[in-house]
Amino acid sequence: MIDYGKPASNQMALDLPGYSDEGKERMKEARRWVGMHFNEWAWFKAEALLDTQECGYSNVNRLLQNMRHKFRVSVKNAYAPCFARIAMEEDSRIKFKTAASKVDGFTTARLES
Repeated sequence: MIDYGKPASNQMALDLPGYSDEGKERMKEARRWVGMHFNEWAWFKAEALLDTQECGYSNVNRLLQNMRHKFRVSVKNAYAPCFARIAMEEDSRIKFKTAASKVDGFTTARLES
């Protein structure tokens, strides 16, 4: 008898890159954080726009650290890709260098590699 391995599950893969439940929930949490921190978010976007105008793109991790320091707020590191995408949605002039992320399927921002 020939062993062909396990039979196919016939289920669609739910872990498509950028379309996981985890990514959806993380994006929802980040949007909630943005909505509750107006001043911090306005500062984040203004700094991202300045960086973009000066250098061509901004660094989300640097902005996140500076925002924590300046405003003494708690922000999860996992929100960094979310914040980059939300900022680019809200202001198309803002650019970040982005890598693939679990949250890619939950944004309207135009992502460039």
